[in-house]
Amino acid sequence: MRVFESTLVRGQSAWSQWRLRALVFVAALVPMLIWLLVDARLARPWQAAGWAGLCALLAAAAPGRWLKWGGYLQILMLPLTLGWLAAVAVTGMGPSTASLGSVTNGAYREVMTASRVVMMNHDFRIVASAVALAVMAMGWALWRAGPVVQQRGVSMIFLLALVPGSAAVLDVGGFREYAKLAGSEARVGVVWLSHLEMLKEAGRVLLNQSAMGGRAESIATRSAGQAVKTFDFFPGVGVFIVGESLRADALMKPGRGPWSERLAQRLDEGLGLRLPDACAGGNGTFVSYPRLVTAVDVADEAGAARGPTLLAIAKAAGARTAYLNNHEIWVVPEAGHDFTQKISSMDVNTFDEVAIEAMGDFLKRTDAPSKAVLIHLYGQHFFYEQRYPAALFPGEPKGLESDALSELRYQRAAEYGAKVLLQAAQELDRLSVPAFLVFTSDHGEHLPSDGTGKRFHAGPTSALGDSVVPVLVLWNKAFRDSGRQHLLDRFGRERGLIAHQDAARAWLALSGRPGGLEPSPHPQTWGALDRGQRTGPVSCSELKP
Repeated sequence: MRVFESTLVRGQSAWSQWRLRALVFVAALVPMLIWLLVDARLARPWQAAGWAGLCALLAAAAPGRWLKWGGYLQILMLPLTLGWLAAVAVTGMGPSTASLGSVTNGAYREVMTASRVVMMNHDFRIVASAVALAVMAMGWALWRAGPVVQQRGVSMIFLLALVPGSAAVLDVGGFREYAKLAGSEARVGVVWLSHLEMLKEAGRVLLNQSAMGGRAESIATRSAGQAVKTFDFFPGVGVFIVGESLRADALMKPGRGPWSERLAQRLDEGLGLRLPDACAGGNGTFVSYPRLVTAVDVADEAGAARGPTLLAIAKAAGARTAYLNNHEIWVVPEAGHDFTQKISSMDVNTFDEVAIEAMGDFLKRTDAPSKAVLIHLYGQHFFYEQRYPAALFPGEPKGLESDALSELRYQRAAEYGAKVLLQAAQELDRLSVPAFLVFTSDHGEHLPSDGTGKRFHAGPTSALGDSVVPVLVLWNKAFRDSGRQHLLDRFGRERGLIAHQDAARAWLALSGRPGGLEPSPHPQTWGALDRGQRTGPVSCSELKP
């Protein structure tokens, strides 16, 4: 029995089939042109080029009808290919499970904002146009082509390419050593391997959801009633504020503006303390925020997905609670609080000062000895210019190039964030009872000035820019006089990064939870150090720019 037909094709028929194979080969390679245009560079470019060529060769050398099916598959996967191009062009890194979670679970407005960033990127437009032309040419050739007859030698080429090519999928079957032939960077940096990895991840998520009865872990609604009382909330006010995309070096930047200066003066007056910078629980909101507000270890996926928030713990401890959300979506919805308000909607966002006003209203009208507030801010997410009132700043200088303009707008958004924190502190100053707040960001942000070629956040690798965030504690005079701030003395002596959960643990300790407060010995983040590496707990000491 012959596996492959040995018919030799000659003349015009042979030429047309070689032309079809050439079109399939070229269409499979064209997306890789994006790496020649973006500022970011692959650490192993020749490995990525080799795997890109191998994938294209497998598609072009496919025997018989498989050639056509492979071509049609390229056409069907065009949306995924454009998504991969967008991720590389905009972030300089490529897609990740964190960015996939942002797209599938995120707010409509945020997804549309990201789409606008992509469409304004000239590298994306150039390569996307080339990809579209190549796919159309291939589609036209496929439509006009007759039956594909096996050509001498092509089957052997396909078999020879299939042997190393199988390394891209055999990790699923447990052949992990063999699968290392497809390096972690290639699994993200090569478009077809990236598609395969994302489809495998989507399959894993679907299996997990099936096991959970169809519930998505990241947005599972929980109830404050599930928290168990373990202490009595102190007689006063505790506020926990989570920012958005504020990197550590963007908080209170010297010389940037009046609000950063006034925040620094407040610390000098003994009304606050900046703790050591923290290693965020992840480089995307849907990864880091659940871990932060539940104060669980980074590796505790179940606790982050279903455990009670620190606000629920405060309610169980006897506090009246308010959950205020100025983020585009409820990342961790939780029922059962005394007051819940989503300030932003799908299409309309308000500036963060409105969330602080809502906090002040709750504190004024709520008659209770103990009160706790959790706020998720609008923050400093792109587009940066949408995150602050333009009237607060002078007009933008003329003639700035796009990267310089982006840096300017990010710093203005961060300076407005300092104003918001001052406003929150002023609300505490109006109270006669001890009151404090803890602020940290969900994750950081890559900027052009980093010189890494990376942009924004939620990339396939965790790095210092999008994983290191500030932690700031502010309090009023009554709280200072109580001496409770000395619970943080051990953190003040820490010289390295603290864990993200340490910020939440500090809030609980200041709120009255007993027990010692020591920095986590080995802070971790949820992510990967190399492109294509399976996500999981990563030591923050190993992070690079």
